[in-house]
Amino acid sequence: MKLLLHTLALVALILLSSQNSFAAPTVKFCINDSCKKPLSIKITEDCWADIKEIFATPFSTDKDEQDNIVNAVALIEFDIYHSLASQSSEKNIAEDLYKKNSNRNNYLNIKHILNVLFDNYMVTRHLMRKTMVEKTWSGSETTGLMFQSLSSAKLYILQSDTSELGETAIIKPYKKSSLFDFIPSDEKTDNTFNDDDFE
Repeated sequence: MKLLLHTLALVALILLSSQNSFAAPTVKFCINDSCKKPLSIKITEDCWADIKEIFATPFSTDKDEQDNIVNAVALIEFDIYHSLASQSSEKNIAEDLYKKNSNRNNYLNIKHILNVLFDNYMVTRHLMRKTMVEKTWSGSETTGLMFQSLSSAKLYILQSDTSELGETAIIKPYKKSSLFDFIPSDEKTDNTFNDDDFE
């Protein structure tokens, strides 16, 4: 009898914990310049179901997972901005909220989204390295997040340089150039994208 009760208790515990793991997670999200206290926004159940379906491909390749990452980032950003717009008293539409956000916040938000994907074991073939800044000969800068493949050790850069909400980021192979290069963001003198911001 005791064994039966212990077995039933164990089954109930497993069922409860598995139900929680299927619930849509919360994402830290920055919409103001300082972002000292990011908002906690819950991904909608419909969006989370779409994300799980995206990553459900068995035996995915590195390229499959990279495509899944950029599609998931676009879906979650779209979902969160619409949630924010629906809560706004100023009747802002999601596109307006997105365009008003800073480049720094957009990368903070992408990194927060990626953390959720990693925490839920969606991304398993890559690890996230550093935020990088591409400095060109003309002095312009482009930000990106460096990834590394766990199977091949190849390096990739995720960039989001679009101003349109829901547009996907891109992941491209990291190539060192003699004219310009991505440098770790914490080597920048102003520490604009110091990785401490992403904790």
